[in-house]
Amino acid sequence: MLFISACSKDNKNGQMQTYTIYTPIYQSKTEALASINSGTTAITHAGKLYIKDNFIFLNEINKGIHVIDNSNPSHPTQIAYLKIPGNLDIAIKGNILYADMYTDLLALDITDIHHAKITGTVNNFFTGRSYVNGHAAITDDQVAVDWTEKDTTAFIYNYPYPDCQACMFEDAVALNKASVGVAGSMASMVLMNNYLYAISEMHSLGIIDVTNPSAPKLDSSFFAGFDLQTIYPFQDKLFLGSAIGMFMYDVSDPAHPVSIGQFEHGQACDPVISDGDYAYVTLHAGDGCGGEQNELDVINIQDLTNSKLVKTYSLIKPTGLSKDGNTLFVCDGTAVKVYNAANPLALRLLQQIKSNDPYDVIASNKKAMVVSADGLYQYDYSNLNNIRLLSFFAAKK
Repeated sequence: MLFISACSKDNKNGQMQTYTIYTPIYQSKTEALASINSGTTAITHAGKLYIKDNFIFLNEINKGIHVIDNSNPSHPTQIAYLKIPGNLDIAIKGNILYADMYTDLLALDITDIHHAKITGTVNNFFTGRSYVNGHAAITDDQVAVDWTEKDTTAFIYNYPYPDCQACMFEDAVALNKASVGVAGSMASMVLMNNYLYAISEMHSLGIIDVTNPSAPKLDSSFFAGFDLQTIYPFQDKLFLGSAIGMFMYDVSDPAHPVSIGQFEHGQACDPVISDGDYAYVTLHAGDGCGGEQNELDVINIQDLTNSKLVKTYSLIKPTGLSKDGNTLFVCDGTAVKVYNAANPLALRLLQQIKSNDPYDVIASNKKAMVVSADGLYQYDYSNLNNIRLLSFFAAKK
């Protein structure tokens, strides 16, 4: 109900509206950490995707990580599940997996994936995740391991500022919603060299020293831009997607990122990728980000201090994207759109792969993995005229 009290009620007209109240189920931290290894379980709400060697690591939103052996892409096999309450992001260096547990960063040795061991913890690193659904998600000795749901109907007033109710309601809904490996465009935690970079709070970039991978140490945290959402690493640069634009940093000195420019756009959700010459940014409305834009922006970044928007493509509701050579994949509404991007100013649509609300895609070596509302798909696009489905893990509803 916090989103209701945040707006004025001077206008007495309104309407009945149904929403869901979430109540946490707590478990002691000790018990939760002791039960990380828990066999396999069905995929229900697939989140972010991470690929390392022949393995797929798929986030189960706020619950844990599915581990899938992808040695045979036509017949991948679920082999383990890491039960980590509050988990959203994944990164791996060597045999050490880094995962968030609400505010805490965990380092796990996955040499034996069936017996993962916690080797280090950075407490209270993700300060922006102290509260979820209006409740404390984690304390010194307890962690929310699940949530009960109860639908409630209440009279919602019309407010003097028309957008106020909408924006606050979206915010409430959004709460529910290495060698290193490869992360998708929706990642908010990435590894480069001996450092892990993560969005530790809405406007802050946190830096973790992983010189000793099993014992991560907090290096620093700094204001990196407003409303940060995603991180994309390319060579010695970091591209931060935010609700208001793209922020670019040089990490030639890994412990001391230097701002080298930014690109501003209207309010919208904003994952970003880059090939060094151009940045590709998808903007979509809603989901707590506000705005009305649904488009793909192509930005010339050959001069990083003076980036320029060179082309905008109208889309339905784009989210994640990935680029392999001159082939660009964009998740958009009910399809993953495949473009020839040899000329970024004149993208040519080659194929549309039907998909149920696709969220993110990782494309590499003629294989594409797509996370959607109904599960995890894997495609062979060695022949762009005949993109073949290799495998599918259905999400259990």
